Amino acid sequence: MSMPKKDLIDAVEQAIASGEGKIQLIDSSGNVISDTPISTLLNGLRPIRSTPSKPVDGESISPSDKKEIVLDDLDGYSAVIVTVKASYNASATQGVRVRWLYSPNGTDYDSEDAAEAEGQYNDITFVANATKQETVLIPIFQPYIKVQIANLDSSYSVTVDAWVTLLR
Repeated sequence: MSMPKKDLIDAVEQAIASGEGKIQLIDSSGNVISDTPISTLLNGLRPIRSTPSKPVDGESISPSDKKEIVLDDLDGYSAVIVTVKASYNASATQGVRVRWLYSPNGTDYDSEDAAEAEGQYNDITFVANATKQETVLIPIFQPYIKVQIANLDSSYSVTVDAWVTLLR
């Protein structure tokens, strides 16, 4: 006699919620091939973040200039998390833009105007004579990404820190 479908679904949901129980894979002969605890499967599904690196540390970006961070070896990761802290001059009138460009080969990257047309950028909050920090989530679509931190102000430098974390 088989268990009613609703009871089976309830039992599976309860086992998953508690992390108890096992998932068995059975071959066509009825032999158990794998007997994996649900808690092991749940642990394997948790997002894993790399230790943040700080490729930009207190660097001054000249007016209308940019700092680039090239990311490669992204296999197995799904997103890049970039945190940017910008300290603006008291007379500055514009802030910092974080832009990302994709490349299939590490040589040929998207153009800046194409990236912006596709919305592949984020403007960090701007307040003159203040320090602002924001985190940007960048999906990984290609094996190589170039992150640009662009100073949009044409008259004053900005001091920037940036951290990069990879997400599995």
